[in-house]
Amino acid sequence: MLRTDEASAKPGVDQTRLRILAAARELYAEKGTRGTTTREVADRAGVNEATVFRHFGTKGQLLLAMLEHYSGEAVLPALLEEVRTLPTIDEQLLRIGLTVVAAMREREDLIKVTMAEEVSNPAGSTCAWRTPLAARLRLADYLRAKIEAGVLRGDADTLARLFLSLFFAYVMARKLWADSEMPVERAARTIVELFLNGARVN
Repeated sequence: MLRTDEASAKPGVDQTRLRILAAARELYAEKGTRGTTTREVADRAGVNEATVFRHFGTKGQLLLAMLEHYSGEAVLPALLEEVRTLPTIDEQLLRIGLTVVAAMREREDLIKVTMAEEVSNPAGSTCAWRTPLAARLRLADYLRAKIEAGVLRGDADTLARLFLSLFFAYVMARKLWADSEMPVERAARTIVELFLNGARVN
């Protein structure tokens, strides 16, 4: 069944193109990029294979268009403004962490496709990392302000990488913890506590 991400698309948007992108996302997640054919994408989208090529040119261009389309907007800019109203850095980072987990889980299939694609086509997967990279830079700005205020210590860019990496590991390596997976809120609190134990000014 096709995803309904585009159910509220603006009038005039090419619904055929959106169906093809949704079909590609589903099939790439199920079978990988190399295990999926353009004929299968066309069948899933309810179009003929020539239509896929007319819209995207090649299988590689279809993959890039799909990753670009579903990579979404960075969620952190608006969130970082909102969390500043929370009274403690612990609460601010917890809200950021929970939002990051939700965003990663929503795009977990895209992350896996991108990571697999990097092996054979490093340049081709760049667009999928654009949003996470922008988020990391915005988080670094937030952390830099905390360092300048004397709340945290360290290099803001390094801290942003470490903070996001901890949550990335929680989301993407859940199967390693399958026998004792922590609930999201508890895991997020633990990650924030570990992070602050290393970065907070005593």
